[in-house]
Amino acid sequence: MRASAADSVSALALQQRIIEVFEQNRDAVVQVRAAYAQTGVADDDKKAVMLRVGTGFFISREGHVLVSASRAAGADRVWIKHLGKSYATEAVGHDRLTNISLLRTLEPPEEFSIIAIDTGVERPRAGAIAVAIACPLDFGPTPSMGIFAGVDKKIGERFFPTEYIRTSISVDAGQGGCPILDINGRFMGMSVASIPDLDGSYFLPADALARVRDDLMFSGKVIHSWLGFEVTVSLTDDNHDEVILSKVIEDAPAALAGLAVGDKLLSIAGRPIREVSDVPSAVFFTRANQFATIEVERDGQVIEFSVKASLRPEKEIEIAPVEPSGGVSGESEPESVSDLAEP
Repeated sequence: MRASAADSVSALALQQRIIEVFEQNRDAVVQVRAAYAQTGVADDDKKAVMLRVGTGFFISREGHVLVSASRAAGADRVWIKHLGKSYATEAVGHDRLTNISLLRTLEPPEEFSIIAIDTGVERPRAGAIAVAIACPLDFGPTPSMGIFAGVDKKIGERFFPTEYIRTSISVDAGQGGCPILDINGRFMGMSVASIPDLDGSYFLPADALARVRDDLMFSGKVIHSWLGFEVTVSLTDDNHDEVILSKVIEDAPAALAGLAVGDKLLSIAGRPIREVSDVPSAVFFTRANQFATIEVERDGQVIEFSVKASLRPEKEIEIAPVEPSGGVSGESEPESVSDLAEP
């Protein structure tokens, strides 16, 4: 079947739009290289060094760069390559939970672009075109096109710390940490994990990324909050799921505010709770040492509690291999995405 003239025009228009999105943002994208000294010794005089390669992008005129924590955290030295030149960086902070690191370029390039993070941008619709700009292998910024496939809060029985955007774009060696944009050039998020079984990837949305960026910028770490309860699902008589508090930890914020086992959870800080996977994302956007309104139903009455969130207890976020059957992984070294926001 021959393509019509209108189809050809539409295809050319789409092609031109993708080119424009790429050209408008390419100078903000950098290759990231991180050197890790190994405990083993290569020979009598030289230490073994492991090199990890990824992608990052400028977010400020001061030379701040967002990259994957799996490509920067714990490194002995991290530098970026921009337009063929290398630039030294220093770490501002890392967050293992979301796999995000913030670097500062010591002497930024004379000319570079930045990618603005708009927290008001709407989630992309499934089927919309996605454009990623990454530095695969040893290449410079390179565009890839796919589609936005959905917004997920978990995969299998593993809960994400907040909503992730799923795309059909494969994130392979060197591409982790790349920005993703829509066909209009609006920044949608940053790659944080690949999905080997689906040949796709997950991106942290712009609003969640901004929350991480702000904490890293001002305190060098993300101050994740904790409310101190566990939840389960209960099936009602009319076959609807309810999220019920199954455990309220003694002396934790929820208990001190008056929440109790058996309360039906309706919302956290204005975010509706319809299923268990809604809880981590709602908690993610609460702030430690600040009050959040939690709405529950108890004995047929809707009650609001003002809960002062506390600092999430320290808990190591693993970077572990993914089982051969697949799952969520980092680019060349699979990531383990954290479970519930409640420890």
